[in-house]
Amino acid sequence: MYQGTYVKKRRKSRTRMNRATVLLMAILMLIGVAAGSTVAYLIDRTEQVANTFEYAKVSCEVTEKFDRKEKKDVKITNTGTTDAYIRAAVVVNWLDSEGNIVPSVPTEYSYNLTITTLKEDPNSNWVEKGKYYYYTLPVAVGGSTEGSLLTCEVKYPEGVKTPEYTLSVEILATAVQSVPEDAVKTAWGTDFSINPDGSLKVPTSN
Repeated sequence: MYQGTYVKKRRKSRTRMNRATVLLMAILMLIGVAAGSTVAYLIDRTEQVANTFEYAKVSCEVTEKFDRKEKKDVKITNTGTTDAYIRAAVVVNWLDSEGNIVPSVPTEYSYNLTITTLKEDPNSNWVEKGKYYYYTLPVAVGGSTEGSLLTCEVKYPEGVKTPEYTLSVEILATAVQSVPEDAVKTAWGTDFSINPDGSLKVPTSN
């Protein structure tokens, strides 16, 4: 009689434990599902952010006024995406009617070329070094060098309506980003530097 009662009580106890275990597992599963749903929601709703970085572009363009006899208002515009220092080389040649370079100055043909540098004009920002002319101020994006780098006037033989020869004055300009200073040194030489006021320091020796 006692044994039967004990077995019944133990079965009831096991039944209660099983129910509690099942209930606990069900609660844990619900929590897991809820957490999983929250994570999934966050992943689904979070959009990817794409960061695109563009490299600075350095470029320049020569602008001028030319009417067959005179070249003036020669400026160089910064067409890049960062402030830049600019230098230019001037190449002058006489060309025949086919565009070939003439080795010597044709008879009765002449020209007067004036390049305005700091040496001739204290208000000029151009400095000559070697075969180049350096603009000492950084040129902003979309900005241009101030004043005219040069003026050139051509004289043809009198009475000639269609000259046999023409004068070619090419301005070959290059630009380099104004910062850091190492960019200038790498492009133009280690003897170049930048002054505290931001202007380009061109070495005096050739």
